[in-house]
Amino acid sequence: MPMPKIDEANRKKPLCYDPTREKFILYDEIVSGEERIVDIDTLSEDDLKKLIAERHRKGPDYTVRAISGPPMSRNDVIAAIEKSEQFGIMTVQAEKSYLRDLLKEIRKNLKP
Repeated sequence: MPMPKIDEANRKKPLCYDPTREKFILYDEIVSGEERIVDIDTLSEDDLKKLIAERHRKGPDYTVRAISGPPMSRNDVIAAIEKSEQFGIMTVQAEKSYLRDLLKEIRKNLKP
């Protein structure tokens, strides 16, 4: 199976975070061998929130609306993540699942 394709907008979003160096790690850094994958499941809740919030900061601006409630801007979502509000918690869990699967595919396709 080939390496997952990442579009240009998502190349700017970090895929993992190294808390010992306080470094966000990008797709290109992993694929080039410059950086290693830091397993998402090893991150503390605070470090996971840092990673997910940073992913949203680096992405394009957007507005999202939950089934109930007002529309939320990108900055509203980031604040919800950082404050551990219900919408932020759900966002973190969804992104964590996505990143876990994506990093698993990348790891399988990296040259040994």
